[in-house]
Amino acid sequence: MTVTGPVFLRWRPAAGGSAAPNMERFDDLDAALDAVEARWETLQHEAPQVLDGRKVLLASTEELRAMMDEDPQAED
Repeated sequence: MTVTGPVFLRWRPAAGGSAAPNMERFDDLDAALDAVEARWETLQHEAPQVLDGRKVLLASTEELRAMMDEDPQAED
C-alpha cells in the first residue's frame, strides 16, 4: 500500500491537560513514521496515531508501539 501525502501525526501531550490533540503534517507516510521513530521516547506516552489526508486512521497507538518494539534502533 502506497500512501501519498499529506499524512498527519496526532498525539495528546501527557502534561498540560489540553483537550485538543496536537497535529503535525508530513508529505508522506515514511516521513511521518520517521518522526514517530525519532521522538518515540516521548510520543509513546502521548497516544500517537498516524492519519491520512482525510484524517482516517492509518496506524493506531498500538500498531505504532508494535512497530517500535520490532525496530532494534527505537528507544524504549
